[in-house]
Amino acid sequence: MKREFLKELGLADDVIDKVMAENGKDIEAIKGKLDAREKELATAQQTIQQLQNTVRKYDGVDVQKLKDEVAAWEKKYNDDLGRMKLDNALEVALVSAKAKNAKAVKALLNMEQIKIDGEKLLGLEDQLAELKKNEPYLFEDTRPGPTLNSGLGHGNPLESGSLDKFLSAAASAAGITRNHNNTTNGKEQ
Repeated sequence: MKREFLKELGLADDVIDKVMAENGKDIEAIKGKLDAREKELATAQQTIQQLQNTVRKYDGVDVQKLKDEVAAWEKKYNDDLGRMKLDNALEVALVSAKAKNAKAVKALLNMEQIKIDGEKLLGLEDQLAELKKNEPYLFEDTRPGPTLNSGLGHGNPLESGSLDKFLSAAASAAGITRNHNNTTNGKEQ
């Protein structure tokens, strides 16, 4: 609205000033709203531009092919992880079974029959029992071995008199004369 228009209507200057002030407030409010909308529009245009640039990066990309590749990698990862778990569990089981050479024992196992279920190996016990029976040299002997005293009839060599008898017998076998006061060939021990 223009001041001249209001003068032509015959309004006094102080009334014109009040009308113009009120009109100015309305115009400023509308300008504020317009500025806010212009900023929103500029932001929206920037966002649209960024999205278009992002879409251009993937232009020509086969999404289904990417999904298939991800699924294949995931399957390979899970298969490799399962194989590692099986190998580690088998190593522990072979050590527990006292295998002298785990690699040699593994070569004789039918791995297709061995599966892992959580922490337990299925199909291994029977194969190990068969190998221990047919190929005992692959495993440490778990039977108690002979002791120093077994079969000698001397009892504990640390018992009184037994050690002296043993030393006398050993010296005699070696051709050394030994008397009972712990001297050998005239020299004190």
